[in-house]
Amino acid sequence: MIELIYGAKGTGKTQRIIEKANKKVEETKGNVVFITPVDKYSLDISNNIRFVVTAEYGISKACGLAAFIKGMIAGNSDISDFYIDGMARIGEIDPVEFIPVLDDISTRYNVNFTVTVSMAEVPAKLKRYI
Repeated sequence: MIELIYGAKGTGKTQRIIEKANKKVEETKGNVVFITPVDKYSLDISNNIRFVVTAEYGISKACGLAAFIKGMIAGNSDISDFYIDGMARIGEIDPVEFIPVLDDISTRYNVNFTVTVSMAEVPAKLKRYI
């Protein structure tokens, strides 16, 4: 399953995804991963969540992020949920093209994704994830 949190810059998307991740880690038996391009919110994330800063791993392209996520799943089959904040800021990642890739990963490995993207309107290709 993919859940898309969208809105213009400064509309509270990051705070919403942090709240969702912190709530999920209390409810789930699986592991939760929070992926972000910056280390700015590490103190707001529960210490029971695996906090990943993409810059520390040299992730800057969609194929790199997809491979990184698959590698995390391969190393820990107990991961149930990924939260990705600011996907477009990670690097050369187009959310319109990458979110369907996450949908394939979600289906194949039975994991959930919640993603924030800064956009005023959601393109038709992504409307099913709202």
